[in-house]
Amino acid sequence: MDRKERKIDQLKARLIRRDRSMSDVYAVNKALCDEYRSYKTDSAVRYVEHNMRIADSIGNTAMITETKLQRVSLYAISGMYLEAEKLLNSIPSKALNYRLKTDYYQLGKDLYNNISTYNTSLAGKYEHMSGLYRDSLLNILDRQSKRYQAIYAEKLALVGRFSEARQILLKQLENVDPRSHEHAMVTSAIGNVYRYEGDTEKECIYFALSAISDIENAVKENTSLQALAIALYQSGDLDHAYKYIKYSMDDAIFCNAPLRTLVISKMFPIIDAAHQARINKQREQLWFYLIVISVLSICLATAVIYVLRQMKKLQQGRIEISKTNELLEKLNFDLKVVNEKVIGVNNKLVEANRIKEEYIGNFLDLCSDYINKLEDYRKTLHKTASSGKMEELLKMLRSGRLVDEELKQLYKNFDSIFLHLYPDFVEEFNKLLLDGEQFLIKPGELNTELRIFALIRLGIYDTGKIANFLRCSMSTVYNYRTKIRNKAAVPRGEFDQFVLEIGTFANTYS
Repeated sequence: MDRKERKIDQLKARLIRRDRSMSDVYAVNKALCDEYRSYKTDSAVRYVEHNMRIADSIGNTAMITETKLQRVSLYAISGMYLEAEKLLNSIPSKALNYRLKTDYYQLGKDLYNNISTYNTSLAGKYEHMSGLYRDSLLNILDRQSKRYQAIYAEKLALVGRFSEARQILLKQLENVDPRSHEHAMVTSAIGNVYRYEGDTEKECIYFALSAISDIENAVKENTSLQALAIALYQSGDLDHAYKYIKYSMDDAIFCNAPLRTLVISKMFPIIDAAHQARINKQREQLWFYLIVISVLSICLATAVIYVLRQMKKLQQGRIEISKTNELLEKLNFDLKVVNEKVIGVNNKLVEANRIKEEYIGNFLDLCSDYINKLEDYRKTLHKTASSGKMEELLKMLRSGRLVDEELKQLYKNFDSIFLHLYPDFVEEFNKLLLDGEQFLIKPGELNTELRIFALIRLGIYDTGKIANFLRCSMSTVYNYRTKIRNKAAVPRGEFDQFVLEIGTFANTYS
């Protein structure tokens, strides 16, 4: 997939160049369509539509016909069979050159074969139509060409001449690169021949080889892995069958290939049900073995009890001493736990006293500062009024600048005091969030979200009080708290408790 994406990106980069002619753009779009055809069908359709507009603007008949044939192919993959059939029938086959005519007959063969798979009630009719196009294609192909041999082998297999078909395909396979898409097609064809013959083992081998080639070439619109899953299901290998049919479904959805999705969706519940039934059977077997082991354990316990009773008189004194020692150890452990809890409580009390003393000092300083500021403001108003500057006085009274400045100073003082009390608050708070969701702020400052949880750390839980302090609505506070909890790396319901433990000894003595 990485190689496929790099190749696609390289082709797209060629479209950015401004010195390219319409014919060059057409060629690049065609190459992109070829790359996307069995990878992302909807993207391939988009580039074909671009080429249709280019072909119409140039007025090149060959380009128009070629683009129509590409649309037929993509419509068939996308499950738009009526549109594909209508478009195919609109193309005058007699006027086509050799290359386009072979593509025309190939598309007709594949289209009606797909429709027969989709519409099972009229499968015979569409299989016959597919056969007519296949025969027309064979009539014009060079009999020595690989394409002729492959299609002819397909025809032989459909009429039951399996040995002849297999020989043709195996001979072709000798000269095919194992990492090529052609290798996937030939091995898939051989797998189909073995499927018709009923040789499941060899069918699985060749479908597996085909699936490997499809994966190496990032082919998402494929049939091999799906066929392999069905063959494995029929042979009883439910684990691999379930794994491969699920992967095939993911590929079909990724490629946006409705036909493959439909075919897989018919088999997926069957394989899934068989897989689940097997799991249930294994679970029942485990329960059976568990019961047997439990019964044996009870028998063993009974035997042990009998032996212990025989030895009880000799070991009575030792048992009593052992019980006494165990009791003492338990009491010592309980005492240690109680002492640790007492230490934790004392530490919390010390911390609470420290916070209280610092807050009282800061509160008194702030009150003194605000009294001085109010006195200065009163003097300013009195001076302005005494000077008869009523317009300026009214302007000063109407202005909210003082309040805004005092709010900024209040939040600045709050941030400074709070971070003085809890210097590691931001770092510890970020540890409670998922990776990538941490807050990056300037040293010595808090943002609105952090101020909300800073107030919670100080014991202010009431949303209304928090909203009044921050000069915002209660819904805004609620939304901020919910948003932060959704990013939590700890249980959401316990997030506030974790915040309350920041800067305390709770983690040490919990």
